[in-house]
Amino acid sequence: MTALVPWQRRLGGAIRRHPVASFLVWSFPVGQAIAFQPVLARAWYDVDLPTAPFVVGANLVGLLLPALVITRVVDGRAGVHALRKRAVRVRVPLRWYGLALVVVPMATTATAVALLGPPEGTGWVLASALAAGLLVQLLVGVLTTNWAEEVAWTGFVQTRLQDRHGPVRAAVATGPLFALQHVSLAYGNGWLGGMAVLLFITATAVPFRFLQGWVANRTGSLFVVGLVHAAGNATTDGSGFGGPGLLPRLFPDDAVGPVHLLASAALGLVVLAATRGRLGRPAARDIVSDSRPAGPPAVLVRRTGAVSVDRRAPSRRATEHPTGRR
Repeated sequence: MTALVPWQRRLGGAIRRHPVASFLVWSFPVGQAIAFQPVLARAWYDVDLPTAPFVVGANLVGLLLPALVITRVVDGRAGVHALRKRAVRVRVPLRWYGLALVVVPMATTATAVALLGPPEGTGWVLASALAAGLLVQLLVGVLTTNWAEEVAWTGFVQTRLQDRHGPVRAAVATGPLFALQHVSLAYGNGWLGGMAVLLFITATAVPFRFLQGWVANRTGSLFVVGLVHAAGNATTDGSGFGGPGLLPRLFPDDAVGPVHLLASAALGLVVLAATRGRLGRPAARDIVSDSRPAGPPAVLVRRTGAVSVDRRAPSRRATEHPTGRR
């Protein structure tokens, strides 16, 4: 095997010491360079490019790729394996799918009705909006965009910050970073309007991260976290592919884009209050499986969700990932 040159060793050491900062150094320059291409094409060449494909590219190259690479550098193959298992875990209790498929769309729709009044469409319009607007857009959104987003933001950034600072501080720190990722979508409103939009996204992103952190901690599934994210988008503007989501089909003359941000933020605040700031994070006594005073703990849970067993302690069956209690 070829020996590493000094600069490679220094780079690897810096990444291991500062994994989240290393992620951001990659994510924002690369991701935003891709996301801003439609904006630059309109400004420089008067060419309209579709936004959605560039958003997908920014998420894959600017978010998912650095999350995987830096996890490999910091935690090795075991860390990548643990992150991948969380990313594709689909076997969770059905109530969590109910949260994504029922609770989030209903909360978003209720918010729209409270602000705009009931829609005037017929039963056929509602059925069509549910099928083509909600279900199709949810599926497309989670597969193209929101799954990759949440593997990076929840599975990498928020989880690592949570291990060091706790779940609430991790969500508060991740929220503004997550909001800043959407700066290219706010740019079209001008400087003043763009700043207002970005501040609104930031204010709602923090409680949204409460919700996402809770789902991740309780289920161990980043797929479900991505599904919850996609459900909010599918209820409003959709995935960017194949038409709008649910509410624009029911309220064709009204702007409903920000409604899902309000609904998700409200759900996040409910979760914060109901869990008393724990957000599904198990207490220290729940993480350590052997609390007897003789010898070190038998099981230590690493930040990636992998488990290491101290051979000197009495053996016990270690869970792959703690789902925790409220």
